[in-house]
Amino acid sequence: MTFLTNNYERETASSQYLKLAPNTSATIRIVSKAVEGYQVFMDGKPIRWTVDGEMPKKAFAADDKVRPFAAFTVWHKEDSQFKIYSCTTRSVLQEIGNLSEVEGDPMTYDLKITRKGAGLDTKYYVRVDSKEAFDLDMCELSQKFNDKIDMEQLFVEGGNPFKPVSVEA
Repeated sequence: MTFLTNNYERETASSQYLKLAPNTSATIRIVSKAVEGYQVFMDGKPIRWTVDGEMPKKAFAADDKVRPFAAFTVWHKEDSQFKIYSCTTRSVLQEIGNLSEVEGDPMTYDLKITRKGAGLDTKYYVRVDSKEAFDLDMCELSQKFNDKIDMEQLFVEGGNPFKPVSVEA
């Protein structure tokens, strides 16, 4: 018998954003329409603007290069959690676009995104994993999650899509 019954280890923190570590895969179901724009990083924080918007003056001073991005909410099967996937990887975005032309709306099937390698040797692979329909409970849960998210906050400096700014009439 040990002196303490609890090992007091910290639980692994779970992010509300989907990030793929090197040599991992994620199975997702896209559960919202995408918001699209451009972004640069300055001091470790993103500066974003919409596709048809004007680049903010502050972004001109960034050392990072301008990258297109698309963000949407997803069901992450491995974590059994709804998350936001903000993707700047052109090959992933192009493959999702290609699959949507062949397979139809990507909200109707699961995608498996695999990241191989690290740094400049990183390669991404995207494929359809399952065409099984989302059951009614998952559809309702995804709608409740999306109702709590304000994706437009991604374009607001300091904005948080998980804590939308309340607007009073």
